[in-house]
Amino acid sequence: MPQPPIILPIIVTGLTLGSILASQSKKISKRRLAGISLISGLLNGAYAYVLYELSPPPTFSRAGTTVSGTGATFSRAGAFQTGSETGFIISSFITGFIFVVAVCGIALLYARFRGKKDHEEGDVAGEDGDSDEDLGKLEDT
Repeated sequence: MPQPPIILPIIVTGLTLGSILASQSKKISKRRLAGISLISGLLNGAYAYVLYELSPPPTFSRAGTTVSGTGATFSRAGAFQTGSETGFIISSFITGFIFVVAVCGIALLYARFRGKKDHEEGDVAGEDGDSDEDLGKLEDT
């Protein structure tokens, strides 16, 4: 079976993360993330279907002669059986769905933990007496 394509999930993930970074609130709901992942999976499945229809993988017989495909012949030891179109489309859907969930989930978790760490460091700097508010007041005079 050919490898599932991942170009569309990469594009959808980039658009999703870009929209999150451009928004004022750096949060995304679980429902929206699931919807975006579902769309990515469906687009990837449709793309896999088109790829499979335009250039199907070669199919080989048990005797080692080519039935359809590239026209190459293989010995009995080298004969193999390829997967079905349905399996390819399902694996492409799952790949598209999981790719967006994994990348966006990891990015949001990183941003959440990184934000907590920056917030804690800001609290420590505020206790020293040199805060940003004091500096702003000095610049105005």
